[in-house]
Amino acid sequence: MRELESFSFDRALRDAARELQRPTSARAGGTPPALPDWLEDEETLHWLRESRTKDPLAPALEAWLLRLREQAHFAARRGELSRAQREVPRPISEPEQALRPLAELLRLSLARPRERAAYLRSYFSVSAELGELVRRLWEERQVFAESLGASLDSCEVASSALLPAARAFITETRAAFETLDIHEPAALLTALLAESANEGWPARLTPRSMLDLLGDASWTHGLHLRSFTVPEAYGASSFLLGLAQAGRAICDAASALRSPFVLSTDVFDLRRHSVGALLGMLPLSAAFAVRRLGLSPQRVGDQQRALARAALSDLRVAAYRVVLRELLLGGARRLRSELPELSSHALGFELPFELAGVFIRVRPRDSQRFAGALLAAGRYERLVQSHDEDWFRNPRAIAELRAELGEPAPDLPDEATLNAGMAAFLGRTEAAL
Repeated sequence: MRELESFSFDRALRDAARELQRPTSARAGGTPPALPDWLEDEETLHWLRESRTKDPLAPALEAWLLRLREQAHFAARRGELSRAQREVPRPISEPEQALRPLAELLRLSLARPRERAAYLRSYFSVSAELGELVRRLWEERQVFAESLGASLDSCEVASSALLPAARAFITETRAAFETLDIHEPAALLTALLAESANEGWPARLTPRSMLDLLGDASWTHGLHLRSFTVPEAYGASSFLLGLAQAGRAICDAASALRSPFVLSTDVFDLRRHSVGALLGMLPLSAAFAVRRLGLSPQRVGDQQRALARAALSDLRVAAYRVVLRELLLGGARRLRSELPELSSHALGFELPFELAGVFIRVRPRDSQRFAGALLAAGRYERLVQSHDEDWFRNPRAIAELRAELGEPAPDLPDEATLNAGMAAFLGRTEAAL
């Protein structure tokens, strides 16, 4: 085995992480990504574990190595899943007789409100095969982690407090969610899109329009932002997602200024999801609606109500993903037993066993998407208290946030912090409902 040293190891992991981010289509021959052989060597992992007591970088190096090995090992399987969603035509009978891939059915359900329910019924009727692939992937991922003497949580879940927090959030928000009268998938999608909150947004949803919507240039001053993707504009929620993507890009650019990589770039992606959620919350503020979207005070209330419905629905879906992840890891029997009650409570309707992880996907760092939203809600209220409702225009508030991005990755969230964020989120959204 080659001679190992922590800082060169750190650079190798940084380079490997960047390589794995490249799409397969950008690789020669479309080959899936792979790690250097020495990073796949079991002696490398053994060396890291032996170094835990004497090298402060060793735990972070190990977590990143496990994350990257999992990504590389299952890249081909994830490519298979993507092709099954995007390329394989499926026969449908409503609202038209046609052959369409699953991804196209979802896109049409987003783009055509009048036919939304029909396209979703067709999607549900032809997705069972994909559900089997999803369940098999989760089983194989768990076996793979165990073969490395680790758990998937060790590089995918920032805190053991997240699962109980997700369950608590579903329970605590049930009364508010019931007022939305959601009892079938099309109604959930309609609430999530917030199509009625259609005033004041930029004419086009692009990375540039999202950065311009922030207003103050000090958000990005001195940073080299990488290109980031934004969703198609189906409703107001697409702009919230676009702002969240801008926040993640700002966080990534600020992290790139620090070293070493494994300390500055959180293996759990908690900070980037927290910063993204913070900026994604801005349109829920009446001050932002008036000052950045140009709404009249008379129109703010209706827009805020639609956005609050979307935010509540979205975070319940995020909490559902956290709990569903545990069920997917628990095997088919547990999933079949507990999914009906979980989906009914969290989503307003029962999801078939066959569609677990298909209609609402579960990705490796989704736990931090949920945690990031709670942390952002707490941070938002503290910024309001210190700098008023229009803190997003205050250079001191922006400098404060930028300074935090220059610090090491945050501490892992505990129960008290998550509960405080939950209370802040509920206070802001329920006031607007």
